Amino acid sequence: MTSRMPISGHRTSSSSSERGNMSVQQGKKPVVPGTSSGEDSSRPSTSYPQVPPAPLRPGWTLSRDSSVVRGINGDFHPGAQTPMSGMTHASWLTNNGNESNLSFTSSIMQEEAKLRWDSDEELKKMSKSMLRLQKWSLIIGLAGINGALIYIGWKYYQVYYFFLVLLSSNTVLQSFMCICIILHWFCTRVLCFWWRPKENIPAEPEKMVLLLPCYNETYEELTRSLDSLIAQKHIDNHPRVIFIVVDGNVRGPGMEKTTQEYLLQDILEPGPSRTFENGYRARDGLFMPVKTQTGFYKGIPYVFVGKRYNQGKRDSLCFARSLLYHFKQRSENVVTMFNNDLFEYIGNNFINAGLDDVTYLCGMDADTVFDEDCIYEMIVEIRKNPKVVGVCGHVCVDFDGSNWGYWSLYQSVEYSQTQGLRRMFQSRITGKVNCLPGCCQLIRVDEATFGDAVLRERFGYCPKPNDIMTQHIMGNYSEDSIHASIIFSLFPGCQTAQALRAKAMTIVPQDWKVFLSQRKRWALGSISNEFVMIFRPGIILIERLQSLIAVITWAITPFIIAAFVELLMVFAKRGKEVMSDPVFLGLICVLFFRYLYSFCIGFWLPRNNLERLQYFVGYVMHLFTSPFMNIIILVYSLFHSDDFKWGKTREVIRGEKDTDDAGGRGTH
Repeated sequence: MTSRMPISGHRTSSSSSERGNMSVQQGKKPVVPGTSSGEDSSRPSTSYPQVPPAPLRPGWTLSRDSSVVRGINGDFHPGAQTPMSGMTHASWLTNNGNESNLSFTSSIMQEEAKLRWDSDEELKKMSKSMLRLQKWSLIIGLAGINGALIYIGWKYYQVYYFFLVLLSSNTVLQSFMCICIILHWFCTRVLCFWWRPKENIPAEPEKMVLLLPCYNETYEELTRSLDSLIAQKHIDNHPRVIFIVVDGNVRGPGMEKTTQEYLLQDILEPGPSRTFENGYRARDGLFMPVKTQTGFYKGIPYVFVGKRYNQGKRDSLCFARSLLYHFKQRSENVVTMFNNDLFEYIGNNFINAGLDDVTYLCGMDADTVFDEDCIYEMIVEIRKNPKVVGVCGHVCVDFDGSNWGYWSLYQSVEYSQTQGLRRMFQSRITGKVNCLPGCCQLIRVDEATFGDAVLRERFGYCPKPNDIMTQHIMGNYSEDSIHASIIFSLFPGCQTAQALRAKAMTIVPQDWKVFLSQRKRWALGSISNEFVMIFRPGIILIERLQSLIAVITWAITPFIIAAFVELLMVFAKRGKEVMSDPVFLGLICVLFFRYLYSFCIGFWLPRNNLERLQYFVGYVMHLFTSPFMNIIILVYSLFHSDDFKWGKTREVIRGEKDTDDAGGRGTH
C-alpha cells in the first residue's frame, strides 16, 4: 500500500502535478511512489543529495502553492534535483524539458504602470484643503466677532456710544462725500460762473484701438456690441481698429455655434487668416495657440484673435494691453510674452489700418452697448487733465424691453448710487477712481497703465496653489479695480476720472443663481482689494480711510442689521425719549441726509423721465430689500469663497467646455 504524507497538513489533491510529489525527510531517502516506506526495493537506487526542508519565512502562507513553488524557485541549489520532478539541470537541458511532468498555468492580469501618486493632483488637493481651512476660519471668526458684538450691545448699555461710532462710520463718511460733491458743484457752477476745465485738443486726432474681449456671447449680443462701436459719433476723424480677442472656443446654452464660429462665419467680413501654434505665453505659463483674421466690419478695420484654450478674461486683457504697449514703444530685443511672428503680424495690420501709434485703448464687454456719444465723451474727459490715465463711463442697466422687472430696477439703483456718490467723489475731489469698469473704459496706452511692471509682474499674476485666499481672489476676480489700485500704488501722480455723460447699457442677471454668482465675485474681489489698499504704498490717506471703513462695514454687516432692528424696537417703545437725545438725533439727521442725497440722484443722473421714474420705483424697492440682499450675498460669498469657478455667470455647454479645457488649460 502506497503511503503519502500531506504537505502542510492540507487536503491531498488528485491532480497530475500532485501525483509526482514525494515526501522528503532529512537524513532519509525519498519514498518512491508505488512502494511502502518500510520495504527495501530491489530496484537499483539512485543517490540524491540530501536537501534540508526550506525554512518558512515570516509571512509565508502554509499552502501547497507557496511551499512547493517558492521552494523550487528560490531554495534549491543550481543543478540539484527537486523532490518533485526527479530532474537535474543537465537532463533538463538535454531533453529540452520534454520529460517534465510539471506544468503551471495562470490567468492573472498585471496592473497598469503608473506613478503611485500624481504630484499635480496632490498639490491641487492640498491647495483645496488649505483654502477650505481658511474659508472656515474666516466664517468662524466673523461669526464670533458679530456674535460677541451683538451680545455686548444687548447686555451692556455702557458701550452704546462706542458702538455708535462703529455703526455710523460708513454713513458719516458717505455724508462727507455728499457735502464735498455739493460744494464742488457750487464752486464750479455758481461762484465760477459754470467754469469748466479747458479741453486740450491735440493737433492730430488720437488713434485708438477698440478692444472687445469675448467668451461665450451669442450672435445677437456680438452684433449689438459691434454695431454700437460702428455707430459712434464725433470720432470719424480718429483712426481706429476693432481688436477682438475670444477666450477659448466654446458655446453657451442655446447657441448653435461657438462665439468664434459666429464671428468668423456669420458676422465679420472674410479676410486673410493665419494660425500660430505658439502665439504667446499665457497666464498658466504655457504657449497659447491662436487663430488670427483681419478684415473690415462695416467699413472699420478689425483684427481677430481666437485663443484655442480658455484662460480667463484677465489673460485676454494682459495679451491685448501688453501688445499695444510694446507696439507703441516699438520694443526691440526685450523679453515679452509674444511670439515675434505674431507680434510682427498684428503690428503690420495695425500700421496698414493707419495706426502707426496708439494713444487710447477703449474697452467694452461683448454684452454691452455704447450710447452713440459714449467714446467721444470719454475722450473729452481725458483731454482735460494730462495726469488722467483712465476714464470710465456711466454704466446703466439695459432693461431690454422689460422696464419694470425687479432685478433690473434693483440693480439699476445700485449702479446709480455707486456712480453718483463714491465714484463721483473720487472723480471730482480726489482724482482717484478706484475702478474703471471693463464694460466702458478709455485708458491711455502708457508705462503707468500697460507697462510690464503693472501688467506682467502684478496684474497678470497667476496664484500659486499654496497662496493665501486673498491672493487667489485677487488673481481671479475684480480685475478692473485691482488694475487701478496697482496704478495708484506704483504711480501716485496718476489720476483717473469718470465721464457721466458717457452712457453704456449692460445686461444684468435676471435670476438668483446668476445674480449670486456675479455678486460673489464682486463682493470678494472688491473687499479683498480694499483690504490690500489699506497697506499698499502710494495710496492717499482718504482712500486708505475709505478702504478701512469699507472692510470694517463688510465684516460687521450682521451686527449692523441687528443694531438697526434694535433701534426700531427702541423707537417703538421709547420714541420721544430717543428723539430728545442730541447724539441720536444728530446721527439720525446724518443718516437722513445720506438717503436724501441718494433720492435726489434720480433728478439729475437719469437721461429722461422714464429713467427717472424707474429710479424712484427702484429706490423704494432697494430701500426695504437691500439689508436682506446684503446678508444673503455675504453668506453666499463666504460659503463659496474657496470656489473660483464662474458658476452660472458664464455658463457653457459641458461637453464643449471639456474639449476646450483639454490638457488642463481651462480656468473657468
